[in-house]
Amino acid sequence: MNRMKYEFLESVRDEIDKCVKCAACHADCPTYERSFSETLSARGKIRLAKGILEGSIGLSKRVAKDFSLCLSCLNCSAVCPPGVDTLKIFTAVRSHVYEKKERGRIESFIHEQVLPYPKRLNILAKLTGASSLLYRMAPRMIARYFPYAPDGKARVTPPLLQSGLRSRLKEVNKPRDGKTVRRVAYFSGCMTDLAYPDTGVHVAEQLNSAGVEVVFPEEQVCCGAPAYFAGDMETTRKLAMKNIEAFRNLNVDAIVISCATCGSVLKHAYPQILPDDNGAKEMADKVVDFQSLLVELEAEKKFKADDYSDEKLKVTYHDPCHLKRGLGVSEEPRLILKNLPGVQFVEMENADSCCGGSGAFGLEYYEMSMDIGKAKANAIKKSGASVVVTSCPMCQLTLADALNRQGYDIEVKHTADLIDQVLSTRK
Repeated sequence: MNRMKYEFLESVRDEIDKCVKCAACHADCPTYERSFSETLSARGKIRLAKGILEGSIGLSKRVAKDFSLCLSCLNCSAVCPPGVDTLKIFTAVRSHVYEKKERGRIESFIHEQVLPYPKRLNILAKLTGASSLLYRMAPRMIARYFPYAPDGKARVTPPLLQSGLRSRLKEVNKPRDGKTVRRVAYFSGCMTDLAYPDTGVHVAEQLNSAGVEVVFPEEQVCCGAPAYFAGDMETTRKLAMKNIEAFRNLNVDAIVISCATCGSVLKHAYPQILPDDNGAKEMADKVVDFQSLLVELEAEKKFKADDYSDEKLKVTYHDPCHLKRGLGVSEEPRLILKNLPGVQFVEMENADSCCGGSGAFGLEYYEMSMDIGKAKANAIKKSGASVVVTSCPMCQLTLADALNRQGYDIEVKHTADLIDQVLSTRK
């Protein structure tokens, strides 16, 4: 057994022993609620983890599948009475599973040869975008034979055939009036860079308007989330070290994120997998969500309040799991939306329930992902909103797919994009 992997798995023993087997984690667990399988609950997974450590349970394909059937939504940790860090346990076990399993060539190639290299990732994104264009254009009779297209209704795919954020955002972006109150670095994440570059531009512009100088390091790479949640700790460490170096010595007050998952990985995963690296802790300590920074600077109070329109845009908000439960951010986006002129904010039911995306989960278990997404789509529809706003590109894509599959004509926007839309029309 690889000694480093064994130590990582052994390091979660204290967390495993904290579990009192109360089953509080069963409540609101998306996978348990749809299977009623004990091993898909956090309690069941923890018992499996203990068995693996004690040698009474082997790393079978069934065990590997049970640990992959998890959205990493953090619901279980949020409701756990003794406060077990379930994600830390699951990640450690996945790393052990990943070390032992026979990995596919495509998965290994993407993790090792694509994620660490932005230019290669951009090429892969463009190839994926071209193929998804043909996928979406296929007639329904043909599309029903395609993957992710039940009943011939093709999946909503990310808009990857466009110029990425790296070609649109300068390395240093200063406030137009020359008055700088903060200097921050912006970690965009791959989805914002390649699929939603407008969001990244709007984040920088809104921070500039609040007097914040935004540094966008070109050397930044993928945060490592795909590898981390798959259990590939070696690749995650390499990506983490690249990013730590890219953001080192920038003389910034904070590292701003607009992707909930990226922020959670930077803040929690990096110190976990690089416990002896001071750079990992320094980076984690500086991570802040862009909405939180706007509210801290009271930017929402500066939005133009002259609004004489009788008709207002009805908007609701979906809490990304890694933003609310991972970074503790939930009130700030609501405060911003409530202060936007021409916007009527309405709260949906179960706004913080998982949308069902979670990266690779939505690829490997699409049927379950869309079943979870259906509940979210129905809640959005019931709210009466014509726009649902969120702060995570993966949630954005998943919500769009779920709403489309239910036949609901409701727009999905990132907070930064809605701010830009509303304020641009009032200039």
